Amino acid sequence: MEDYRAWIEVDLSAIVANLKLIKSLNPEIGIMAVIKANAYGCGAVEVAKAVLSNGASWLGVALVEEGIALREAGIAAPILVLGVVPERDARLAVKWNLSVAFTDLRGAEVLSAAARSLGKTASGQLKVDTGMHRLGVSPAQAKELLEKARKLAGLNVEGIFTHLATADLEDDSAAKQQVEKMRKLCEDLGDQCPRLVHWSNSAGALKLARGSNFIRAGIALYGLKPSADPFWDGLTPALSLKARISRIEQVEAGEPIGYGASYRTQKPCQIVTIPVGYGDGYTRRLSHKGTDVLIQGKRYPIVGNICMDQLMIEVPLEDSISVDDEVVLIGRQNGEEITADELAEKSGTIHYEIITELSSRLVRVYKNNAAN
Repeated sequence: MEDYRAWIEVDLSAIVANLKLIKSLNPEIGIMAVIKANAYGCGAVEVAKAVLSNGASWLGVALVEEGIALREAGIAAPILVLGVVPERDARLAVKWNLSVAFTDLRGAEVLSAAARSLGKTASGQLKVDTGMHRLGVSPAQAKELLEKARKLAGLNVEGIFTHLATADLEDDSAAKQQVEKMRKLCEDLGDQCPRLVHWSNSAGALKLARGSNFIRAGIALYGLKPSADPFWDGLTPALSLKARISRIEQVEAGEPIGYGASYRTQKPCQIVTIPVGYGDGYTRRLSHKGTDVLIQGKRYPIVGNICMDQLMIEVPLEDSISVDDEVVLIGRQNGEEITADELAEKSGTIHYEIITELSSRLVRVYKNNAAN
């Protein structure tokens, strides 16, 4: 067992296997590994090295600072900042050779000005709103915007992309309409269409990726299903959350447990304290929801309110456990498993949130580093 109070264990070979599974759907299409939010909790730098060594050609991030951190770690691969970049960050993006999404002429002009001030050429990609209505220019306005952006000194418009809002649904008709809008736009642009065109996310890789230069592999890369399609049963979860035991105490029936005395023991038992809480991103919403942890491959319930730094579980008196036992909060142990999907259902959210909320104060421990 690792000598930490609590830690995230990341299986890099699982991430590589997931990448190869995604790639098998469309071998001719490139992979942009989306590693925003610290690679969905798995650690951006280590994940980037693993995926770039195993077939990914681009990286996708949400923020300029995420891209800079990768550059500072020595990663030279193309990186696209998928979100809108504040004007004050434009020079940094250009300085660190990051490709930047822009959605209007002002965004393109800011990139151009930053590039000219640095004596460099900025790389930009136009985000098109084909139906999600979150970010992007409308297809009707895209051609005129591209023409104006191309005339700006110091700006290379290397790509055009959109995002699919409903590719994960069984009824993918709306996603197909988005793809058709993008294809129609590229046809209308003809020779003026940028060299990179992409729209497929993880869920879209199954049926909607044809014609996209990249599959922007996000949640599937980390082994969590982007949709209910049985194909995704072949994914391998890469992230586990584990901890040590802080204390084992025998208590009598009727004893209050934790803040607010919101739970009282029904019979004599062992109350075991685990040093993980909502300060680590293990949400308090999991309190009183029948949430379990694993010890020796057996489920034990969390009791009382989850604290900022700790939580308590109830163990029968007859079960022999030790402070040396490993606790699994997400992951597999002795044939039993607690998944991010299970925790998401209990807390009323999605598996994306469960893993991306895990905080930086949890040490990341990497297994199967041969994946690098």
